[in-house]
Amino acid sequence: MTFYAWTMLVESVRLRLVLIAPLRLALSGVWLVAARADGAPSAATLIALAAGAFASAFLVTNDPFARFRKAPDKVVALPVGSNVAPAWLHVVHAALPSTVGVSALAAIALLFQPALTALLAGLLAGMGVASLVAVYGMDGRLYLDPRTGGVFRKVT
Repeated sequence: MTFYAWTMLVESVRLRLVLIAPLRLALSGVWLVAARADGAPSAATLIALAAGAFASAFLVTNDPFARFRKAPDKVVALPVGSNVAPAWLHVVHAALPSTVGVSALAAIALLFQPALTALLAGLLAGMGVASLVAVYGMDGRLYLDPRTGGVFRKVT
């Protein structure tokens, strides 16, 4: 009989932000180009992009529900033997459901209303900018267990 040791697979919060920001900005560009190629007027497209980016960046960085969430009293130390997930897994978990959902909506909107696709591209751009801004204030020692949502601090 063979037994396999189980280790916790954690993700760096900072690395998730660093990796998801360029993806969101690139997808924003893709959807903006797609909206223009589908015939959206340039003025309406740029206004929608700017409005979406501003609204998204403002709401993400100034979460109105943050005051209702209870902050953990104490961040526990990262358990010994924990393994850091590969970078691709960081990106997958950071992209679900927000980035993938907004991109899916942009694809659907492209069929009916290209200007709405530009607005959704702006939302992705705002989320990307907010991710980049959050990186600078993020403690590089914080790790997340994506299965449980637990946050740990690496003790050096």
